[in-house]
Amino acid sequence: MNAALFNEIQCICKEKGWTKTDLAQESGIHISEISRIFNHKRSLTLKYLDAISEAIGLEEDALYSYFYEECFNEDQILDKRKSVQFLFKCFTNGYEEHCQNLLHLMTTEKSVSIQIEYLNYIFFVAEELFKVGKEEKALLLYEIIIKCDSKDVLELLAISYYRRFYILRMTEDGQTALTYVLEYLYCMPKKVRMEAYLWISAFYYRREQWEEVLYYSERLRKLVKNGEYYGRALMYKSFALARLGGSLEEIIELTEQYAGVSDYFADLAIGNRLASYLDYGQLEYVDQYLSWLEDREDVYVGLPKVLEAFIRLNRLDDAKRILDLYKHTIEELIIDAEPWLKQKVHLDFRYAYAFYQCESLQLPNGLDELLDVAYTANQIGNLERFNKCLLIYWRYKDHATSDQINKYIQLLSINGIKESSKRNFA
Repeated sequence: MNAALFNEIQCICKEKGWTKTDLAQESGIHISEISRIFNHKRSLTLKYLDAISEAIGLEEDALYSYFYEECFNEDQILDKRKSVQFLFKCFTNGYEEHCQNLLHLMTTEKSVSIQIEYLNYIFFVAEELFKVGKEEKALLLYEIIIKCDSKDVLELLAISYYRRFYILRMTEDGQTALTYVLEYLYCMPKKVRMEAYLWISAFYYRREQWEEVLYYSERLRKLVKNGEYYGRALMYKSFALARLGGSLEEIIELTEQYAGVSDYFADLAIGNRLASYLDYGQLEYVDQYLSWLEDREDVYVGLPKVLEAFIRLNRLDDAKRILDLYKHTIEELIIDAEPWLKQKVHLDFRYAYAFYQCESLQLPNGLDELLDVAYTANQIGNLERFNKCLLIYWRYKDHATSDQINKYIQLLSINGIKESSKRNFA
């Protein structure tokens, strides 16, 4: 134990009139361990420091400013186990000052070889934070790896770019983050590249950029030959082909292929096969599709498609029945639209609902919703949905208010949705 920390603990124990035995009893640390630590025959771990701090009545991090020195070994190099554990604890519990101080020690190291070692420590902590769902905190560490931009840790750099994209994919920075991922795909280990292809496909699926969905789902399919990722690849490929002019036979064939992956995919294939019939204009399957959906927890996924089919069949009473029957489900979707799939389904539903309002002559409310959906679609880069909204608006333009006409003109003035994707063929 370093002198400053030793003196601080000793001083507090003296104030309390405690012996080493008292400290051992109060902290739950065996007396032999306390003696070895105080006699400098055993290093002080973070676990023991926390136990001592609690025993003497201090806040958990009260003595952390003394612990940095404990993280160094005899060669004055940060010990991996201690520094990683300390950094993870500080990030987890929000001890920002200690996080920054330890990171400063790591990133200002002059020796290149030692700094590379420290970057590995930082990356390890980032991955641990990512695994336990503390993505925003992990992002701060991934950004350090990215900022260093060292070719000596190329794999870590590539993974950090991917993790940053994954964390930011639902934000306005998602597309920019993706650009860097595409440049470093070839540097990623296979498992991470599989994840990257899957979430890139999902990213473009949300934006309904079907050529990109097709491209990256096919890359994923070639990378894996079975299991969940293979099933997802085939499913995304079928979705993309359906929008890019593929035949119904092609879509059904792909559906049959992923149906054989597992029971889970076999169940999805039943519904997706019916959904494909609806996509290809065979609207008579809508009731069968609704019957498949009704008892599912993810019923919300198919509601927009059912609603739109009823509208196109001029079954507006049935559309209203669906809206009334699933009102609670729809309200929950509106409130909890953060996860990427729910966000996309929420937009699909808003589009279908605006379509219903227009068809049932609930104007100008329907046009207001339609223009709002068009604006949101543009914000997330969904050009297909943007254009669909404007086409329906055009059909009902004679019912538009002056404010709606101005909104429509503003939307028309948008210079399209920027396409900044860049494929990496490595």
